Formats: sequence, structure tokens, C-alpha cells
Amino acid sequence: MMNDIESQLPWESLKHTDGDIPWLALEEFANSLTIDWSVSQTLMKVYEDAWNAWPDYKGYEDLYIPAIFALAASNLNDEKRSEIGKFLLEKLSQAGQDNADISMEVLMAACGSMGPVILPDVLDIIRKEPNQNGAWFQLWGLTELAVKTEDSIIRSSVIQACTELLQQADSGHVEIDDAFCAAQTLALLKHTSSRKLLKRLEKKAEDSFFYGDYEEALLILENRLDYSLTPNMWEQPVKEWFEPRWKMARKWYQEHKEDDFEEDDVEAGSRRAALLAERFIESEYAHKLADDIFDDAGFISHNVLEYAWTYAGSSPEEIDEHTLEEVLLDVFPRKVTAERELFENVAPVTETLLKWLESEGILTDTKALAETVHGWADIIVANAMNPQNWGMGKSFMMQAKADGVDMGDQEAIQRYIAKYNSRLDGGNLTGTPDSFRITPPIPIVNISPKTGRNEPCPCGSGKKYKKCCGGTNKINL
Repeated sequence: MMNDIESQLPWESLKHTDGDIPWLALEEFANSLTIDWSVSQTLMKVYEDAWNAWPDYKGYEDLYIPAIFALAASNLNDEKRSEIGKFLLEKLSQAGQDNADISMEVLMAACGSMGPVILPDVLDIIRKEPNQNGAWFQLWGLTELAVKTEDSIIRSSVIQACTELLQQADSGHVEIDDAFCAAQTLALLKHTSSRKLLKRLEKKAEDSFFYGDYEEALLILENRLDYSLTPNMWEQPVKEWFEPRWKMARKWYQEHKEDDFEEDDVEAGSRRAALLAERFIESEYAHKLADDIFDDAGFISHNVLEYAWTYAGSSPEEIDEHTLEEVLLDVFPRKVTAERELFENVAPVTETLLKWLESEGILTDTKALAETVHGWADIIVANAMNPQNWGMGKSFMMQAKADGVDMGDQEAIQRYIAKYNSRLDGGNLTGTPDSFRITPPIPIVNISPKTGRNEPCPCGSGKKYKKCCGGTNKINL
């Protein structure tokens, strides 16, 4: 329920329009935010609703609300800017996952407007981003905010993170093209200890598109740059960076207003499963789980919801005993390659997920269903550990593991697969149809995937990588 200030705000002005940007309304929201902090929570909810409604609703709230926060930033204290910054950073990462380029730029500028207080959260989100995908470059670009702070702890954290990334690029563990933002940040911070490292990277980048960026970083570090750097977006007035991007969005809407953006059923079900799992993980229900169970809760809840739709044809509102029997006793054991401990956590996570779904009004009367799942706990584990229940992909991966292959080493898995396929060509299995060859799944966490998140998943599921193996820290086959 809105308070008095919120009830007077022009919410309708944030709706989709082909007119001009409602600057007066945006400024009114920003001014109200500095008076009444509860306005921020309402704005965040409006953003979430607009983003999640895509493609059924095409509006500008996902652009207007970051602009409102940016307009208000200078009048907010560090605590409030930190809270808003964390929200904006999460949305920046989400926009990156969906390849929403204009939203990423707007969100990056709004994040930067919050100032260096957001840097701890920037570094935290960077650790979860795969190289050269999503919002990687925007997030690393935000490390330049460290130039504006006198906080030695924050500056040291940024220097350490940037140095580690550049060292990984120097050793070949990270693509050199992925690290140029860190080079610029160290240069702006006048971290002279990085000079030798930057010189090595400049030489290695000679044939790279980003050679100029490393060269420029060295010039800055050595005070040899004879021109002024272009200000970052967040250093410009909001109107200057916002208006051209809003106009690009409006033009796109006008050109595509007759298009049908309806997702196919599999994609839509996967998207909703991911969104619900994310909300579940943030809920008090999930946080009451023991730590070792909570660690697997995101993976388990997402796949319970997705498998319910893709294999049993049940939406979250239609989940019943028959659906869960198929998902938990057949699909999970057959497809998921993981340690025994994960399967021991399937029942308690699913029970808690059911209770949360009831609290959200998505399901009703889940007590009996949760008790049934509780009774299946040992059966889930037994089925998952029984080779007779494994699909071909899982059987192969389990054999690889038994042969000593490190399941966290993408290259080791690929070498094993290549060796297996070569045996098909050179051994008694010569002439085996290509359909029997193994295509490597790439579901490795903390390893930079070579597959783009919007490319087809190499596991052969037919889904995008980000919706399949690239979205979990376990292996689905």
C-alpha cells in the first residue's frame, strides 16, 4: 500500500509512450526518493514487474527507474546509495544475461552515479561473471570508481582484483581481450608497480583489437598522455547519457511494434523456472535451510521447476505428486551428474520449495505433498547412484570420473571425449554412427566457458547455453 507521498507520484508517466521523456516526472520521483526512502522499494518492484513481464509488455520502466536513481544519487547518503547500487548491479548482470545492450549501458551509468561505495558489490558480482559474456566489460569498467575514493581498503581491493585479472591474462588463463578494463583502472590509480605487467600485456596484445587500450593504459600510468580522457557516462549529466539511449529504445519499439515476441514453450518455461528459483533462494524459507543444503538449493529448485515443465508438462501451478514422482525419481537420477550429497539434498530442498510456492499463492495445500517427497528421500539417492538408472550422457561422465578425469577441468573432459571418439574410429567400433559420438557438456563453474551464453548448448539439448549447462554448477545430461 502506497504512503501519502507515493500516492501523489505520477506513476502513469512511466508507462510506455511514444512521446518525449517525462523529465519532470522523473525528477519528481527522484526528489520524493530523497524525502521518503520507501519510494525506492516501490521503484524496485515496478522495475522487477516490468522486466519480468517481457515480452508481453513493452515499456520504459527498466530505463526510467535507473535514471531516477541516478538523478537522486547526489542527495543520498552512502548507505542508501549502497543499497540502490546493489540492486542496480544485480539488474546489470541480469540484463547482460539477456543481451539487453541498451539496458546494460543505462544500468552501468546509474551504478556509476552511486559512487565508489558500490565497489565491494561490483567485485562480488564480477566473480560470478563469465569472461567476455554478459555484463563483464561494464562491471570491470565500474572499477574506475576507485579513483574517486580515499578509502584505502576499497582501493586495495580493486587493485588486487585488477592485478589478479591481468596476471591471469599474462599467463594465458584469461583472454587478453577480456582484461583491458583492469589495465585502465590500474593506470588511473597510478599503480606504478603494475608497469612491467602492463608492458608485457601491451606486447602480447599487438595483434589484438585492444592493443590501443593497453598502450593508452601505459601512457596514462607514465603520465605521457597529452589529451584528456573522455568522461565516463556516470560523470556526465543524466540527461546527456540517458536521452540518446532512450531514443534508441523508442526507435526499436516503433520498428518492432508489430512483431510477435512470444517465446517458445521450452524457453518460456525455463525462463520462469529461473526467475522463481531466484526468488526462492532470496526468501526466508530458503535461508532457513542448513548451509550445506542451501549451497545446492538454487540448482535443485531451478531444475525441479524446469523439469516439471519440460518432462512432465506441468507449470508451477500444476505440480502434483505424479509430476514430482517423474521429476525426482526418474529425471533427476537419470540426467544429473553430481556427488551423493547433492541427491541427499533434493528432498529437503523440494519440500521447502513447495512450502514457499504455497506462501506465494502458486500452489495450495502442499503439506501432504511435502510429506510424500520427504518419504522419497532415500529412493531419490538410491535411484541416482544406481547405474541402471543413468542416461547415456551421465553414464559416460560417471565413467570419465571413475577414470580419474577432473570434472572441474573443461579441457580434461574434452581430451577424454576426443580419446573416446578416436577409439570409435580406430578400434573395433569403426563405423559407429556419429549419433553415438559424445558431445562434451560444458557445465563447469569457475572455468570460463568458450561457448557464448546465447549459443546452442554443446550438450546437445537444443537450448541456449545460458539456459542449460551454463546456468548451473552441476552437470545435466
